[in-house]
Amino acid sequence: MNILDGQKLYTFDNGLRLLVDPMPGLKTFALSALIYGGARFETEAQSGWAHLLEHMVFKGAGGRNARELAEAIEHKGGTINASTGYEHTRFEVRGLNSLMPLALEIVTDLMFRSALDGEELTREKKVVEQEILEAYDTPDDHVFDLLQSAMFTGQSLGRPILGTKQSLKPAVPATLRAFANTLYAPHQIVICVSGGVMPDEVYAATRAYIDNVAPHAGFGKPTQLRFTPNKAVQKRKIEQANITLGFDAISRLSPDIIPLRLFSEILGGGMASRLFQEAREARGLAYSIDAYTTPYRDGGIFGVYAGCAAKDVEPLVELIQKVMGELSANPLSGELERAKAQFMTSLFLNHEGAASRSSTFASQLSTFEKVFTLDEVAADIERVSLDDLVRVGSAITAQKTCASALLGPRSMGDALGLLAA
Repeated sequence: MNILDGQKLYTFDNGLRLLVDPMPGLKTFALSALIYGGARFETEAQSGWAHLLEHMVFKGAGGRNARELAEAIEHKGGTINASTGYEHTRFEVRGLNSLMPLALEIVTDLMFRSALDGEELTREKKVVEQEILEAYDTPDDHVFDLLQSAMFTGQSLGRPILGTKQSLKPAVPATLRAFANTLYAPHQIVICVSGGVMPDEVYAATRAYIDNVAPHAGFGKPTQLRFTPNKAVQKRKIEQANITLGFDAISRLSPDIIPLRLFSEILGGGMASRLFQEAREARGLAYSIDAYTTPYRDGGIFGVYAGCAAKDVEPLVELIQKVMGELSANPLSGELERAKAQFMTSLFLNHEGAASRSSTFASQLSTFEKVFTLDEVAADIERVSLDDLVRVGSAITAQKTCASALLGPRSMGDALGLLAA
């Protein structure tokens, strides 16, 4: 069976899928509408359009203006949010169960019945331009844009999700409408509703807003990603240095994704991690340091971020390389048990919340065409061995070079020779 006991999956004629996840006894629900489409599907000329579109649909949809859309949800005590990533766009609503039919109406209006008014578009471009400037003015955010560009030079994955002022300029209502019709193709959408809801009631409410939506062609698969181990250095009139290292890693479909996440947790996932203990606690070289993994459907990245004083860039990079090498060669059983416990705790806590369930199940169904049981995921975590950590860690540290980005004060040395695996 591809879904959990008690869940109900409906597929509409246009391809959109609705997963209803009842949680008896709850007075609330969470809705997550996940679109397999984001910044990665844009051409260079359309850079930032997926994010701009996410803004624009809230300016008017289904006959409601921006104020009416917000008030319709908040008047009943609910909340509504949206986000744009490289591979996905997501709309989310939370509230009391009585809000559920209205939430479905508004979310489907946002995706399929937006106004995209020209005057609103002109104003919203100015808002997004300020968001772009805000990201640039935040060094520990902007350094990740620099790293993304270094890792995927000349590709959509290497461009900022927000786009640029120049790339947003050509967007007009007609071109943005055509883009929306392709991005929000029904067969690329999964809606999951979790909480104190009944499947038949959710299905009936959804049909009223989905049955008349025609199929759209969609973007299809994006171009295969290509990792480019380039380096970026940017100097500004600031005091602190921000370092990011990016390594070619595995996709979210790989069976090694859980071992890699455990390796990341041990390396830099918390206060007990090796990097935190060595770089911050033992040597005082960094005020912030962590490791992370970002998987896509056809590849991924393994990264390390650190913030430090400009004078500590070189010794900190050397230490990061040293600690990564030591961990990939000799992980300890106690570390693995701690990482598993952290993973398990997060897994079970998330399973108990309607918002995390709706988000997780929508993602699983979209990516894997199934929903995983707790027992399945827990078993995958438990079976990870020290040898698995050595294998995935060695695949990272064996790379002859990595992508890197360094953003710091003008007095900072480039340290280009050190920014390698």
